[in-house]
Amino acid sequence: MSQWTAQGVRKYCLLHLALRLSMFGFLFRSTVAERWINHGGGILNHRSAMQSEISGSSVARLTLKWKFQTGFDVSATPSIAGRGVYFPGWDGNLYSLNADTGEVLWKRNLTEIVGKHTFSRTTPVIYKHLLLVGLYGPSVVLAFNRYCGSLVWKSEPLDNSTFSVITMSGTPFEGFFYVGVSSNEEFVPTCCTFQGSFQKLRLRDGRVMWKTSMLPPDSGFYGAAVWGSSPPIDVIRRLIFIGTGNNYQVPESVEQCERDRANNTRPDSPDPCLVDGVHEDSMLAIDIDNGKIIWSRQLQGYDVWTLPCKLSSQNPNCPSILGPDYDFGEAPMLLDMDYECSSSTNASCRRQCLVISGQKSGVVWALDCDTGDVVWSTAAGPGGNFGGASWGASTDGERVYTNIINSNAKNFTLMPSRKVTLGGGWVAMDARTGKIVWSTAEPNGARAFGPMSVAPGLVFAGSSTSQGELYALNASSGSILWKYPTGAAIYGGYSISSRCIYGGNGYTNIPGIGKHGTNFYAFCIDEEIPFHASSVM
Repeated sequence: MSQWTAQGVRKYCLLHLALRLSMFGFLFRSTVAERWINHGGGILNHRSAMQSEISGSSVARLTLKWKFQTGFDVSATPSIAGRGVYFPGWDGNLYSLNADTGEVLWKRNLTEIVGKHTFSRTTPVIYKHLLLVGLYGPSVVLAFNRYCGSLVWKSEPLDNSTFSVITMSGTPFEGFFYVGVSSNEEFVPTCCTFQGSFQKLRLRDGRVMWKTSMLPPDSGFYGAAVWGSSPPIDVIRRLIFIGTGNNYQVPESVEQCERDRANNTRPDSPDPCLVDGVHEDSMLAIDIDNGKIIWSRQLQGYDVWTLPCKLSSQNPNCPSILGPDYDFGEAPMLLDMDYECSSSTNASCRRQCLVISGQKSGVVWALDCDTGDVVWSTAAGPGGNFGGASWGASTDGERVYTNIINSNAKNFTLMPSRKVTLGGGWVAMDARTGKIVWSTAEPNGARAFGPMSVAPGLVFAGSSTSQGELYALNASSGSILWKYPTGAAIYGGYSISSRCIYGGNGYTNIPGIGKHGTNFYAFCIDEEIPFHASSVM
């Protein structure tokens, strides 16, 4: 592995960036950008910017400030720091843009760096002067100097199986980087060799400090990918919380056990046919210091699935019972909630730490941070192979918001209206109880793939129609307050600064779903405030 760049190189990068910023003229005027450091916007994975000046009362003033043309689709939530906004494209490039003007600060081609065709679909992760991205094959993490784009280090592959990839935008903390490994092996007939894992890398040089497998080695179990982005960290308990995917293949003895039981499993109960150490479709708490699994809660039952077996059962690798493919396609969020408070004082409040995540089944689960016990669960909408809930819920601390993709076009009953749609939509739940507050259909009956993002009184969400509408919903009622047609399907979420939101469009990875896009957008409210040079660094 390569080592840190010299201090002089970093100073050169900072000077180079300052000169470029002054040439663009925004050392004298700028929109103050807050930090959105990863897919989840921070180490709690809330996907919220509650200090933003974009709100229910100001969203009518939200207008297009600039548009940048990329080479292909953009499906990752961008990250923001200082005057920079960062994102990868499906064209294989990693971009750093001036957040105020859309001018290119730097661009790096990931294929040239790795020496083989590749790209990233992960939100770049910001830690001090570093910018970290995972590759969609091989399963490598790259660290760049975010000021000028120079490569700082490249990790070794985190998994040696042929189809291993990194889909997760990881979480940085105390000089380390926490990231999961997933795989495209479930899409090929020759499956299976891959076992999902979660790993801790040292940010000084990319060295792996520990690796925690989601399946027992040499056991005949394969799959359990870890791909939901921005797993949250409880800094007091020193725990990180993740979600996992389905198995691709299991031993024949397990299949026979399931046949004998007529696949009689429940989502909220462990599958008795599985052996210890099998963490499929599970939420887990892991010690950040040593990688030890503190608790694991399986939340589906038997789930063995690959795409070739979905299309045809003739493949000899196919299980006798095909599962529903109900991954956790998002990492949990971390919330501290108050319960049983008296009206006069908070002294009697009972506090409970919750980890909350949506599943492709359409069920949203809230577990106790300490024990993994289920506190509440809510069927927010119909499940499906793509979801259900996937890619990222959000919260303002009072409500939890999730998309429902409804990829299988099932009846989706909206609340409280009881109207039914066959398309996707968005759901708000009380964070304490899981009770549905409202659900809103995608107005065109389309799928709702992208993760949601929260500003004061608002939730932003995107549509998969060919027009790619971006919506701002009233956080209390779900009514649509604002929309903009971006011109192509929105699959990724938008990040939020003090006065702007940023995101791209386009998604053609799934045949028949989405539309090719080439644009990245900045929408801002119409006032500017003085720029302070110190915030550049």
